[in-house]
Amino acid sequence: MGERRIKFLHLADVHLDTVFQNREAKMRALLREAGREAFRAGVDLALAADCHALLISGDLFDNQTLSFTTEKFLLTEMQRLAQGQVQVFYATGNHDPAGSKYRAQKIRWPNNVHIFAQRTPKAYPLLNSEGQTIAMIVGAGHENSRESENLATSFPAVQNYEVPSIAVLHALVTGSSSEAEHERYAPCTLLDLTEKGYVYWALGHVHRRGILSESPHVVYPGNLLGRNPRENGIKGAYLVEIDDYGQVEIDFYPLAPLCWHDLTINNLAEADNLEKLEQLIVRAVEVQLKDKLREEKILLRLKLIGPCPLYRELAVAENLAALTENLTPLLSLEYLELNAEGVFPPLYLGRYRDEPHILSELLNLISALTGDEAKLLELAPERLAGCPQNIESKEKINYLYTLLQGLDYEAVARLVEVEE
Repeated sequence: MGERRIKFLHLADVHLDTVFQNREAKMRALLREAGREAFRAGVDLALAADCHALLISGDLFDNQTLSFTTEKFLLTEMQRLAQGQVQVFYATGNHDPAGSKYRAQKIRWPNNVHIFAQRTPKAYPLLNSEGQTIAMIVGAGHENSRESENLATSFPAVQNYEVPSIAVLHALVTGSSSEAEHERYAPCTLLDLTEKGYVYWALGHVHRRGILSESPHVVYPGNLLGRNPRENGIKGAYLVEIDDYGQVEIDFYPLAPLCWHDLTINNLAEADNLEKLEQLIVRAVEVQLKDKLREEKILLRLKLIGPCPLYRELAVAENLAALTENLTPLLSLEYLELNAEGVFPPLYLGRYRDEPHILSELLNLISALTGDEAKLLELAPERLAGCPQNIESKEKINYLYTLLQGLDYEAVARLVEVEE
């Protein structure tokens, strides 16, 4: 008997040819090509790692906007995988459904591409180079763009444990920290997945990388490329190995050529001229991003908040555009989006803290909350805009602290008339 060790690459939510919500045509073109580069890098990795399979858990492309160029690109990359004897198992999602009127069904895929195109799960054997079945790949796909049924419940329980069974599905696991950020397409519970007997659930739909369970493995690789500043951080895919004893080893590999970061700077009180302003911003970005500026091609959304002597100048669109143009090469950025709406005139909080008025009460409350985590959680509403539901208390506290940052200055700026 030959070795039955299994190796595959798991990726999802590639969103080739998606419509990027950016005002600049150059930026949209850059992101569009970066999506292809990221997928090509995934194919390179699968070939270099001698993978048996590439698992694609939905939303490979956006059905409505898929171009001929990208369709040809996909077929070329699938042929590369075929030449390297890599099988592709692709479960369609809500953006690339496989009903008869959609593109996924009409493309003539190479023979190494196996599409899970129907709600009803289908199983394929994964063969090694000797023709032995080393795993069963079971998957289901979206037939339309608004799949509301729980597809996971229709997956058959594993009966034969001679080889591992691996599931591929584009679905939203309810109760996860990212639930509020995504549409409820093919919703299921974690228990729906863990009780079936599969050693690995290759999921897609959630754009934030996460391992929901390790026994068995239930995994979201996240999307392959951040499409906007909210989808920040390193993006890529999971390289997975399952040994002869069914033990799973999983490693994340960055693949996206571009990386979004979202930063806030609140140290501009001494910036009374353009040179100082640029120096303070550059220094703060370098401290927060550290080695990332040298190691990554960065797309940065930067928020300036707090007191700044140049608050009037920063409210002028022409000045903000000039500052953006100056900072982009200074920081070696691919793109910079600058927001200075949170900048206020310089204010001295001490003069307002001990006065007998509502502003004093507000400033003292903000100060007290900064050091009282229990009180902060008590006063916070159950649902917070921009904050995922069902997160750990520590994560919620960190998020609340970001909301408190600069709030004292903002309160004074809003309630006190600024002296000219």
